[in-house]
Order: sequence, then structure tokens, then C-alpha cells
Amino acid sequence: MKITAVVLNSVGGPVSVDTLDLDEPRAGEVLVKMAASGVCHSDQHVVTGRHPGDLPCVLGHEGAGEVVALGPDVTQVQVGDRVALNWIPSCKACFYCERGQHHLCREIVGPLWAGFLMDGTSRLSRGNQMIHHYSGISTWADHMVVPQACCSVLDPAVPFEVAALIGCAVSTGVGAALHQGNVGPGDRVAVVGAGGVGLSVIMGAALAGAERIIAVDREPAKRDLALALGATDFVLSDGGAIEAVRELTGGRGADVLFEAIGHPGLQQFWIDGVRPGGVLVLVGIGGTAETTPFNCAELTRGHKSVKGSYFAATDAGQAIEDLCAAYLAGRLPVDRLISKRVRIDDVQQALDAMLSGTEGRTVIVYD
Repeated sequence: MKITAVVLNSVGGPVSVDTLDLDEPRAGEVLVKMAASGVCHSDQHVVTGRHPGDLPCVLGHEGAGEVVALGPDVTQVQVGDRVALNWIPSCKACFYCERGQHHLCREIVGPLWAGFLMDGTSRLSRGNQMIHHYSGISTWADHMVVPQACCSVLDPAVPFEVAALIGCAVSTGVGAALHQGNVGPGDRVAVVGAGGVGLSVIMGAALAGAERIIAVDREPAKRDLALALGATDFVLSDGGAIEAVRELTGGRGADVLFEAIGHPGLQQFWIDGVRPGGVLVLVGIGGTAETTPFNCAELTRGHKSVKGSYFAATDAGQAIEDLCAAYLAGRLPVDRLISKRVRIDDVQQALDAMLSGTEGRTVIVYD
């Protein structure tokens, strides 16, 4: 079938909206009619080459839609199911899965990360040219073939655009707060970077009952949104930001501080915003060739910890289900995170809005 999709042909872009050929689903695969897709910095990192990817490819990894066709041997979903797409499915049986670290599973995601579906081949082409799948789900398209393992069936009451964001940004931010930061009642938390992931960390910290949640961002325009999503305070990111965080935390620094941008300079700078005995959680994704130097003596004498947090930091499929339930219960205001909606032909507007640093989350919506 013919589809409309956003293709990255070469590092540096620009992206293009093209008509592609999409093969029918094979064994264990389904065809999803996309309804909404988020626009994430990880997609932009592929455009710039900060995260190398196999090209050309169809971008997008936050998405939700309706299953409209099944390949052979599909048992987990049915035609008509509303689904959120999960770009890190897990096998449930490997070394990592047996230890509850489903987000680290390597058994099932290898081909997906290589730009293919689970059998190591692509369903996308343009003439005689094969096109890669990004993260196995390529959600910047009006239809896409995906593995059934990537589908989380939704309660019909969950809006597609909410489910799309829960499929990555929200799961990543909330997962960092709950599972790596281990935020709990009484904690004083700081979140550096109020983008889609940072704002989701704020929602997660509020969900966990943190006493104080300090949002830090360079854009004053982010203040109202951060406060609406659960922050108790907003601090401008400048030379006095660490002192401002200390003043808001009894002069000590944050119990848990999240760096949600992925910038080595900020990671190095903000270790000083963590109190002795506290934790710095790195949830923003840096470039694959970048490194961050830390003062080892300060870490040791201050008994500080530095943790990485990847995606949901738990079983992503279960996280999607749990966070959708929290949204329906009124405990996770994901809909407030959405500040802009565009059509697929205007995807560059969505990327520009994200890079401006003034938006919450932009969503591509389809007919």
C-alpha cells in the first residue's frame, strides 16, 4: 500500500514528507493506522547525527493508533484495538528480564535498533530503494507495520495523543522519578530542563508525593506549564541557579536532581546542586561520543551517587498500562503537556517548535 511518511535521507536533513510503499504485515506483525505521534529530541538527534542511525529511515518513536490488519500468528491484539506503540518490547525470559530490568532486554530489540523489524527485514521502500524503520515502529507515518510485541492495548477512554506521549516521554520521565530517583514523600527534587521528559519527571515526582519540586529552565515561558504539572517552584537556569536551589532546599541541595537535557556541561555543573548523600539522575540522552567529567573526590566525600535512567526504567509495556490508568484516574495530567498540534506535512514546524525550547510537547495528528 502507499503511505505518507517523514523520511530522513541523510545526516543533517532536512526531513521530507514522501509517498512510500508499505508491504503487508508478516508473521507476528500488525498494520496500525496512526492517529497521533509525538516529536522527540531523540528524532532530532538522528537528524543531526548526534545519535547515528541507518539511513534513509522513517522517523518517529512516540505513537498510537488503531490496528487495521493482522499478519499470520498474531495472538496479542485484534483488528479494531486501540494501541500505544512501545519501542523497547522485552522477551520476559533473558538475564535482564528475569531481574526485572526489562528495559535493558537485548534479545528482542536488536533488529529493531538496527532499523528493521524482528525478522531483520524492512517493510518500507521507495521504488527499488529499501527504507529503514526507526526504533522498529517509525510513527511519523499515516500507517505502519509493527511487531505485535510493540503494541500495548489501550482503554478506549485514553486519547490517542495522550497514549502517544506515554509511549516515550512520559514513561521516561515518570520512570526516572519512580524507579531510578526513587522519589518519595518528603523529598526535595530539582529537575533541570523543562522539556517533554523533564516535565514528565515533574509529573512523576508529584505522583510520588515529593514535598518540593523545583523546575529549572532557561526559558521563563516554561514556568506556568511546569507549575501546572506539579512543580512547586521555578528557577531560571543561570549562574545563580544552584544557589537558588540550595535556598529552596534548606541550604543543602536537592535530595534527587534530574538532568533532563543530556548536556555534559550541565551534568558536570549540577552535581553541585545535589546535597551530600543525594542522587544525580541522568535522564536526558547525550551524544554517543560525549563524556562528562566529575570530581571523584567530591562524589566520594559527599557520598553522592550518579545514576543513568533509560526509557521507563522498568517493563515498558506495564508502564504504559499503569500510566494510562493514572491518567484516567486524574493523577497524571498528560494532556496538559501538549502545547502544539500539527499535521504531518508541517513536521518541520513541529521540530522548530521543539528546538525553540518554549513548547511543552508537540503532537502530529492524523485523520
